[in-house]
Amino acid sequence: MTNKIKLENKSCLSYLKTLEDESVDLVLVDPPYFIDYEDWDNQWETEQEYLDWCKNWVEESYRVLKPNSCFYVWGTTKTDLFLRFKLEVMNATENLHYQNWIVWSYDWGGRTKKKWARKHEDLLFYSKEEDFPFYDGRIRVPYKMESNIRDSAENDPRGKIPTDVWEKNNHTASKEYCSWHSTQKPLSLLERIIKAHTEKGDTVLDFFSGSGSTMIASYNTGRKFKGCEIDTEYYKKSLDRFENLKDDKEWQSEENPFW
Repeated sequence: MTNKIKLENKSCLSYLKTLEDESVDLVLVDPPYFIDYEDWDNQWETEQEYLDWCKNWVEESYRVLKPNSCFYVWGTTKTDLFLRFKLEVMNATENLHYQNWIVWSYDWGGRTKKKWARKHEDLLFYSKEEDFPFYDGRIRVPYKMESNIRDSAENDPRGKIPTDVWEKNNHTASKEYCSWHSTQKPLSLLERIIKAHTEKGDTVLDFFSGSGSTMIASYNTGRKFKGCEIDTEYYKKSLDRFENLKDDKEWQSEENPFW
C-alpha cells in the first residue's frame, strides 16, 4: 500500500468508529445483501436484525461524510429486502437526499428457463444535504447518433451524460475481474462514480472492501482511499491484487498524481 491508500482488516462498525467526523468526500460501498449467498452474506437471524445493523453503519457513514458529499450503496432486487433498506434505513436518515436508482445491466452467467433472466444489480445514490458536486464533463459518453433528432438542438461535442442504466459485462478475461471474489463490481463503473463527485486528492471510503475494487479505482483516479475488510483472506488477496495492478504500466496515466 501507499500512504494514500489505507486498508485495514476490521469489521465495518469498529473501523468507522475510528474515523473523524466529516472526514471523507465519498462513501461507496457494496454491503452483504442477506440473500443467503455465502456465509458472510447470511449472518443475521431476521431481516429486521439485518436492517438494524444497516442503520448503524448508515448513521456512521453520514457522520464521517463531509457536507454536500455523496453516498452510494450497491444492492439487489432479488428479494424485497433492498426496497426495505431504501425506505426504512436510507430514506429515514435525516438530511440524506435520494438522487438516483442506478441499474448495472449485464448479459452473462447462468439463467433460468422459467422466467425473464434477472441480469442486473442496483445502486442507490444519495447526497448529504441537497446540493452535491457533479463533474459531468469527466463522465460523458459518446452519442449513439451523430446528429440530434431535434432540429433546434446540437449534440454536445463532449458527449452525453450517461443514463441511470449502465451496461457493462464483467468479462473474466479482463483485468477488471478477479476470480476469487463472487460479487465484485467493474473498476470502470466505480471510477465513473469517483470522477463524477470528487477531485484528485479527495478521500473515498469503502468499509466493505471485498476484492479491493474501490481501493484500486480510487488509486487509478488519483484519490485517497480509506477502508476495511473483515475477512482476512479477502483482505490479503485484495492487497496482493492492488500491488499487482499498481505496478502494471497499463493502469498508469497522467490522471493519477500519485504515480
